[in-house]
Amino acid sequence: MTSKQKIVLVSVLVAVAIVLVAVGGYFIAVYSSSSGQRTSGGFTYDVDGKTVTILSYTGSDTTVTVPAKIGGKRVSRISKGAFSSSKVTNLIFDDEISQITLDEECFKGVTTLIYVQLPSALKEIPKSAFEDCTSLEHIVIPDGVTTIGESAFEDCTALTYTGNDSNNKQVTLPSSLTSLGIEAFKNCSKIAYLNVNSNLKTISQSAFEGCTTLATVNFGSDSSVSRIADKAFYKTRVYRNDTSGDYKDKITFPDTLTEIGGYAFAENKGSSLKTVEIPASVKKIGDYAFSSCTTLRTVTFGEESKLEELGVGAFQKCSDLTTIVLPDTITKIPTLAFNGCSDLVTFEIGANVTSIGEGAFGGIANTSSSAIKFTVAEDNDNFVVVRLDDYYKVGESTTETKQHYLLMSADKSKLYAYIGQFNSENCINNSADKNSKSFNFLIYGDEINGKIKTIDAYAFYGLRAERLCIPESVTYVGNYFISDSNVKAVYFGGNDCTFQDYTKVFDGVNGQLSVLCLSTNAGTIKDQIDKLNDEGNNDVRYENGNNWPA
Repeated sequence: MTSKQKIVLVSVLVAVAIVLVAVGGYFIAVYSSSSGQRTSGGFTYDVDGKTVTILSYTGSDTTVTVPAKIGGKRVSRISKGAFSSSKVTNLIFDDEISQITLDEECFKGVTTLIYVQLPSALKEIPKSAFEDCTSLEHIVIPDGVTTIGESAFEDCTALTYTGNDSNNKQVTLPSSLTSLGIEAFKNCSKIAYLNVNSNLKTISQSAFEGCTTLATVNFGSDSSVSRIADKAFYKTRVYRNDTSGDYKDKITFPDTLTEIGGYAFAENKGSSLKTVEIPASVKKIGDYAFSSCTTLRTVTFGEESKLEELGVGAFQKCSDLTTIVLPDTITKIPTLAFNGCSDLVTFEIGANVTSIGEGAFGGIANTSSSAIKFTVAEDNDNFVVVRLDDYYKVGESTTETKQHYLLMSADKSKLYAYIGQFNSENCINNSADKNSKSFNFLIYGDEINGKIKTIDAYAFYGLRAERLCIPESVTYVGNYFISDSNVKAVYFGGNDCTFQDYTKVFDGVNGQLSVLCLSTNAGTIKDQIDKLNDEGNNDVRYENGNNWPA
């Protein structure tokens, strides 16, 4: 290559380089003018084409308006933690915002927030959006929101209302809402009144759990709720649909409801809930759904009820429950279903019931009432109620006859529950000797002698007798069979009996318990108690007895 050619080549390369630099600079200039982080009015934001994402607010204002536009570009998104370092108390979204997305956790933990007005264009309140905003009292949720995400308002312990009227402090789910996330309002302990919209199908798991002030839940006449999920109203004090008329002290569910989940209304905190009306449409009541609703007195089911499944412990420890008539569709009464319902004095085992779970009726009718009406339907061939000899309760001036019963299998081989309250402290054996207190609770009689083989779990739960005598025919005793009782001595007619679980069979006994066998021969009862003692439980001791107590 000649010197002249080299000069020409270099000149061309220089020219090309100049052009490339110019073009590159042009593109860089264009890009810089349309994207990148900026700051304006205390907002740090990112530009992406024609839209803006707010990344953070670092201004000092306590009342802040999120604008519809920044720098002529539309605000379209609020990022996670955008206000985490702010001192904002009142946050208002410009209603000119035409479309906007909130990131998950976008306001989580902003403990200074008191008031928020969301834009009418908003469609979704995402997961944990306002979680732990512990000062948030009032948020305006617009109609148009279709989704409230998981834990969206969890632990907003000051939240009281969602509307525009400060005189009407209620949480109203927007009519557009179709999806309510789990734990959405969990532990919002100041919500007192809830309106459920017409389009929501499911009140999700733990949605209002721990809302300890929530007393009123209104299902509108056009409500389409079909499912109340597990723990939806767990540890609330819900007891009415509204404040007037027939709905006071009563929950009436919409006739679209098919399922009430486990623990849905359990541990109702000191409310005045007295009546629950369950519509015919309900097919399932979950485990412990109404357990420990201690003021609940009456449960009714709609005509032609479709109820197929009643969960374990569904009404356990509903200590004021006096009246419930299960529909004929129920074939199984599950474990612990009415356990501890001490005022349940009227009940009928339905015609189609084929099984009763452990402890289903443990501790029922454990009351001073003399009007026990516990029966089995005439055409049920699986169970029987055996009336024991009457006993006498010493009153202030009179001696009152009391009744008590045993719920048993039809062949009397299995004892499910003792029904009634025998109290050795104020009962005597016969009316002729008003000073006698020697009555001993003996589970034998002409109808049952030699027949009982199994004593079910919780069978004598809450028994107020101090001594319990178990016939030699019994070969199996279930767990907790004398739990929470006054029993101090258990007499076994024989010395061989299998315990369901030797570590649990005597659990719940108050104080020292003596177990006596009326035979000098060692047997399985002694073996099991020796093993229990070896493991450090010395509250139960084994002794040899000589005869049945007088």
